[in-house]
Amino acid sequence: LGEQFPSLDEKSLDQLLPEGQVKVQKLDSRCLLYSCGDEAPCFFDAEGRGELYPSLTTLWQFPNMMPELTIHAPVSKFVLNGADLMLPGVIVPANGIVGLGSVTKGQARCIKIQGNPYPIAVGKMLVNQTTMEKLKGKGLEVLHVYKDTLWMHSGKIVPNAGFSELEDEITPCSDQSLKLPVAGVASAGPVVAEVEVAAADAAGPATPKASGEASPAVGAIDAAAGGGRAADDWSQDDLLDFCFMQAFKVSLTDAKALPIEASELYEKHMKPQRPEGTTLDVKKSSHKQIGKYLNVMRKAKAIDVNEKKGVIYVTTVDLKHKVFGQLVEKFASDAVATAASAASAAPAAAAGLAPPTISAVWKPTHYTEPLFKVMGKGKSDLYTWDQASTTLKAYCEKESLLLEDGKVKLSEDLLTMLFKAAGAQKKDQTWPEEAEFAELEAKLEERMQEHTTIDVAGVGPTTRKGPVVNIEVSLSRKGAHNVTRICNLEAYGLDVQSIGDELKKKLNCTVHIEDMPGKNTKDQLMQLQGHMDQELADFLLSRYGIPKSLMSVK
Repeated sequence: LGEQFPSLDEKSLDQLLPEGQVKVQKLDSRCLLYSCGDEAPCFFDAEGRGELYPSLTTLWQFPNMMPELTIHAPVSKFVLNGADLMLPGVIVPANGIVGLGSVTKGQARCIKIQGNPYPIAVGKMLVNQTTMEKLKGKGLEVLHVYKDTLWMHSGKIVPNAGFSELEDEITPCSDQSLKLPVAGVASAGPVVAEVEVAAADAAGPATPKASGEASPAVGAIDAAAGGGRAADDWSQDDLLDFCFMQAFKVSLTDAKALPIEASELYEKHMKPQRPEGTTLDVKKSSHKQIGKYLNVMRKAKAIDVNEKKGVIYVTTVDLKHKVFGQLVEKFASDAVATAASAASAAPAAAAGLAPPTISAVWKPTHYTEPLFKVMGKGKSDLYTWDQASTTLKAYCEKESLLLEDGKVKLSEDLLTMLFKAAGAQKKDQTWPEEAEFAELEAKLEERMQEHTTIDVAGVGPTTRKGPVVNIEVSLSRKGAHNVTRICNLEAYGLDVQSIGDELKKKLNCTVHIEDMPGKNTKDQLMQLQGHMDQELADFLLSRYGIPKSLMSVK
């Protein structure tokens, strides 16, 4: 035990299992329970194979004795109902998967919820470090969980007000006042009563609850899940405030994550916090730039920033500042609704992030602008092909150009818009007087400008001129080094600088970013040291849901 749990010193182990007083119980399921005399079990061996795990009562005495995985409170209901922990439900630290420490298959870990210091379950990892980084599928097999038979056998201890037999999930609670007796000094029975009373006092005045009555926290989640504001009701300024608050309340909870670059804060921590169905775009807000928004927060003294060579960094955050208090109060129901929505989507997310949604849209050219203008449509707007085709048909009907045989009479305006080329015409050039509607559609497509909209999970939609392009990956050699060059990341709405910083830490390689050649492009080329095509593919899939089929490697 000392080797497996090095944070436990000999004194602590002697308290848990005093020499000469250790009792081993063998159950019909082959599980072995290790305890001091008739006290609650301190450790258990689930399958009798010599793999020892601490019981929850032991973990509550030493909450930091083993590595942990942290989840949001609403996700805990699935664990309490007997489900193993799915990796998409794990909260990733601000510094990425590396913040979870070394992960090995079979490693013992506990589960905690964010905002409560006491573990809710213990189990063993089902994946190794490489698979963990993908955040897909089942990650931890739960062997012992709050409210199971081992917990009941141990005296039904309630560590703080966040734990309750009547609620179906664990809620945040900072109370760490639980004091369990030293083995062999007192029995667990009286402690249970004391802890339950303390938990009730911490939660508020004691009031009788009927069996099955929902707690205030659960009621709030249920109400918010159905009563959160609709996507169309969000303004960009409100979205910016909400995502800023959530970034530091949910994602960047570790002070070691600071300082953080403004673009990284926006792309990696604010955008993923937006409510379902919304798209965060700082350019559409009154601030126009994330740097200007952060400067407003700096002047309010909610945060402190530093600027180096034109790059803004957030260096400190005061979560106790009245600005955060006002935001928490303003968005209380929205925050709970977002957490509940994420929790309900957790089982479906087990298969990983949804792949990008790709759709073609069309913009009128100078040839076809008059057609859309006559029909009251914006000449600079983008249209799906069905909308463009419907507009063409409506124009023909309005101008009485539809013939009985299904053909369309070609007026001078229609010929100019769809058939004639700009400039001088050939002297003997003749034009048809009528045509099939399908032919008109083909001509319309030729004279519309194709654009592609790519909606990436956690990023939002990005629209660019031209057909869909793949992320181009080129493997080559530069001097004595292998290099990987990547371009077209911007077509998927990805910030090249932020991804470069993340890959530099994740892959421990040199990253170089330069502007693409040409005067009319703002795209950038990223170069990684080494041949990193497979690592890049795994990263894009796990981080953004972008499959390898959207990459071209040469």
